[in-house]
Amino acid sequence: MIMINKLKKAILNVIKGEKDVPLLAGFVSGFYPFLFYFSNNFTATNSIEHLITFLILFLIVPVLLAKALYSFFDKSKVLSKYKENILFVFIIVTTITLLFIFSTMNIRFSFKKRLFLIFVYGVFTIGTILLSKKYSKIYKKLIALIFVISILPFSSLSLKFYEHLRGVKWMVQPDNIKEIKFVDKPNIYLIQPDGYVNEMIMNKKPYSYENDMYNWLQERGFKLYENFRSNYPATLISNSSMFGMKQHFYGDMLFPSIEMTHARRIVSGDNDAIEILKKNGYKTFSIVSDEYFQQNNSKSLYNYSNISLNEIPLFSTGDMVKKDVFTDLKSILDKKVESPSFYFIEKLEPQHIGIQFVDDKLKEERDYYIARVQKANSFLKKTISYIEKKDPSGIIIVLADHGGFVGIENYYQMYSNDNKDIVNSTFSVLFAIKWNGFLKEKYDENLKTNVNLFRVLFSALSENPKYLQHLEDDSSYNLNYENPFYNSVYKVIDDKGNMLLKPLKTK
Repeated sequence: MIMINKLKKAILNVIKGEKDVPLLAGFVSGFYPFLFYFSNNFTATNSIEHLITFLILFLIVPVLLAKALYSFFDKSKVLSKYKENILFVFIIVTTITLLFIFSTMNIRFSFKKRLFLIFVYGVFTIGTILLSKKYSKIYKKLIALIFVISILPFSSLSLKFYEHLRGVKWMVQPDNIKEIKFVDKPNIYLIQPDGYVNEMIMNKKPYSYENDMYNWLQERGFKLYENFRSNYPATLISNSSMFGMKQHFYGDMLFPSIEMTHARRIVSGDNDAIEILKKNGYKTFSIVSDEYFQQNNSKSLYNYSNISLNEIPLFSTGDMVKKDVFTDLKSILDKKVESPSFYFIEKLEPQHIGIQFVDDKLKEERDYYIARVQKANSFLKKTISYIEKKDPSGIIIVLADHGGFVGIENYYQMYSNDNKDIVNSTFSVLFAIKWNGFLKEKYDENLKTNVNLFRVLFSALSENPKYLQHLEDDSSYNLNYENPFYNSVYKVIDDKGNMLLKPLKTK
């Protein structure tokens, strides 16, 4: 309360003071856009490099520019009487400009739309200049107003910093599996097609597609796991749980989100699975389609990554660095690599459907998804065949991160839904392993979801069933977006595979 009173007093002193405050005008022009953008993109921009850049672009540059403009007007006999006008115009135009630029930087506008936006921007600027003739005297009140409305994004950003500082306590293992010793050390290839459902769901509506990929895998000696599913509905949160070998319940965040705190760092190699592999002498390789996992400048802790940080744009959209996954993998396999090795191979196909559309596009989206399934099949067949040629005794795992979302009509149905077909479409995943003789009997009999993949794999390689005593609960969890102020976590499928559906409204 004391701090609030002091802040209130300081704001009133500024408003009532006679002196102009160009430095404060410049600061406040970037302050709200800074808080707004950073709080809404925190998990993708929470590196030191991002913070320094934000401070320069959002705060230092506007302050210097406002001071320079004010000094120029102040020293001009003709323009000096418009000093307050320039500050009024600067605050409004700079604030809106920064908000627009950083809120739409991921949107690709056509040439006609660009021309239209330039026209609107020009009209807006001229209108602000005209308004300044009458309202320039209140520019200090504008400063106070912006500080007041900054409270909300400031609070949001503060909570995200707090969650970030809490770390990943959820990833603590219940036993000493981090000290596990492998008896067998084959090369391990984990291929992750994005959004690829299992055979049972692929054959049913709304997919209704007879896919030959499942038979092809069985003919190559793969064991297919029926009714397999992910524990979470999106890539980062699903992979965090899988590599962390623990249920995280969205990281115990105060305000749960699919953009989970530390998720990118975990998937980039800071996890127990990679640590265990390294302790057992494995060289680790990350071969991915784009920079999504390292969008926030997360340093890869794999021994090799096909994407380096200096390739990633600071204001990355997550898909700006395109990589040919097969070519990058082939270049590694064609060299003599020290064994044993672990390869995480992520391919952005078939991906999930786009979920911002209207009902009449459902069939079109389904057809587009099936077309991408066919592309994914070509990649999988080519990649698996090449791995088998180069490494006939390696363990090859094909495991999707989540379902394909076919049948979903809007964004919120992905989360809050009481339709069994949609839930299956969200969580069903393709899972197949070519064990090549390294599977011990019954070690995988309780392998049902992504979270227990590495614990079962490591138990088999160590020939020690005691680590199977601490398999994680196989429940699947989702977010309930029904409350506009808080996204609660709820169990949508229990450990036995039963759907725990309740009537949730979809928006």
